[in-house]
Amino acid sequence: MCRMFGFLTDRPRSVAEAAGHDLQTFHDLGRIHHDGWGIASWDGQRARVHHDPEPVMESASFWPLVDALTTDQSIFHLRLATEGLAVREENCHPFIDGNVCFAHNGQFSKTPEILAEVVDSCDYKPRGTTDSELYFALILRNHSRGLAWPEAILDAARTILALVPAGQVWALDCMLGTEEALYAFSLAFPELVPDRPEGYYDLHFLASTDAEGRSLRISSQGPESPRWTLLTQRTVLRIERGSLALSTTPWRRSAHRARSHQEFAAQRSYP
Repeated sequence: MCRMFGFLTDRPRSVAEAAGHDLQTFHDLGRIHHDGWGIASWDGQRARVHHDPEPVMESASFWPLVDALTTDQSIFHLRLATEGLAVREENCHPFIDGNVCFAHNGQFSKTPEILAEVVDSCDYKPRGTTDSELYFALILRNHSRGLAWPEAILDAARTILALVPAGQVWALDCMLGTEEALYAFSLAFPELVPDRPEGYYDLHFLASTDAEGRSLRISSQGPESPRWTLLTQRTVLRIERGSLALSTTPWRRSAHRARSHQEFAAQRSYP
């Protein structure tokens, strides 16, 4: 399982100065989430990523990179590797395809059915061995077929629920950054992971204003004040670059017949 931190400003700014204490708090979660880290950022329309499989608390490059980072959109990720998956650079998030970047907090079983779905229908070919890259591949496929990004994320989640047995999907929380916006999605089954603290799979977001302008942060680290807003489960939040305008897309019943008991339950539980 992992930690994610998304940060947007209304114009390019120094991330170190604008994010301040919140980014330091996120960094310090690396004491537990110590299996690599990554940063995605955008320079205009161009996305770039930096990955390091070393623990962030031991990294000599994390803070120099942050101190040099001026952007209006970024995603930070700390990895706590799923048991059995290698700690190596190819498995570090955020993953990138063109100018689209993706980070995931959660886990699901890589069943033969979900592997076949990705191999047979997705143009994106995973470089590493994580379940997260399979999730990313499905989202990219859905978007290439004409779905808007929120629906591409939701439909990827439906596919995973349909092809992975009940009890083997722990969480599908994610962040997706594009040239136009950052998207965040929360879907988790915390009862399946009782050793995690309450709220471990929650995402919270906070809009703020200072003398330099407006900013918005979204994080899995947990709020430090009641001003943070909890992202509703099974909802995609869209944060538009520049304006920081917010919109949401809720989970809706799929048009196709449910392909598993788990997907059927998800469809019944939400509009």
